[in-house]
Amino acid sequence: MTISEGMVLQKVLKGRINDLQSIRNSNAVRTRTYYFEEKQSKERTETEPQYDPKLVDAKITELEMFLFKIDVSIKRANAKTEIGIEADVDKLLEPIK
Repeated sequence: MTISEGMVLQKVLKGRINDLQSIRNSNAVRTRTYYFEEKQSKERTETEPQYDPKLVDAKITELEMFLFKIDVSIKRANAKTEIGIEADVDKLLEPIK
């Protein structure tokens, strides 16, 4: 995988993680409302998750671990890559006279 491909994949996976976190935080639930006669309670609402929260959390953790590994790999590759530019850092950062 190239650095460019890795960076694009990071961006896609971050979006996927956000989607999964929304699912985990109960956006993907089925809600049922039952209406009863006046003598009983007027209504009862049941909410049940569409996805197993443990499985969603495991997938989020897996994706976050991959993002960590790809980030480390990209930074390691960048640390080894030299760019062909010379600069006098002291002169560039000296105060204005």
